[in-house]
Amino acid sequence: MIKKQTWLLLAVFLALAGAAIYFKYNPKEAAPASRDATPLPTRAPTEYLFPTESAVASLTVSSRDGKIVGLELQDGKWAGVKPAETEADQASVGAAISQISAIVVLARLDLRPADAGLASPANVITVGFSDGAFVKVQIGDETPTGTGYYARKENGNILVVDKYGIDALLTLLTSMPFPAPPTPSPLPPTDTPAPNGSETPVPTATKSP
Repeated sequence: MIKKQTWLLLAVFLALAGAAIYFKYNPKEAAPASRDATPLPTRAPTEYLFPTESAVASLTVSSRDGKIVGLELQDGKWAGVKPAETEADQASVGAAISQISAIVVLARLDLRPADAGLASPANVITVGFSDGAFVKVQIGDETPTGTGYYARKENGNILVVDKYGIDALLTLLTSMPFPAPPTPSPLPPTDTPAPNGSETPVPTATKSP
């Protein structure tokens, strides 16, 4: 006759085996997220001042006091077109052009243009692209923190844009990326012809009698 303890152990074994089989074929569903759980913050995509899809084909930078620099990509090289047509320093122009696609919009503000220095912009930057599009941006005052400029595109919203990239473009106005005009060579010396005829005699003084 089987002992009572043996029956008890057998019952426990069967219960455990049954539970294992149940959970194998009926996996526990994940608990639904609590409605009170705080969602993780999502990072807003970076907004750039100029389009980044097309290559830059031209650049014009002008100032309120009348200075202007115009550049165009011609046959794979940058050339000056304003204030005059001339060759351009490829290294300095290339360094400035590379900043165009990296200028970030830091904020959008609800300001009056006059409060941001945009009623009469200090500078205007116009960028032309290989797809034929042009983007014109007015540049106003520096922000109080000194890390950006107030800017506006086509009379749109007031923006705060990255100062470093804008400064790289504005520097073209003070450091013209054009070669200095050649210094004219001095004229060769010419021989002075000797005067014709004999020298004029110098009169001598005579004593009075």
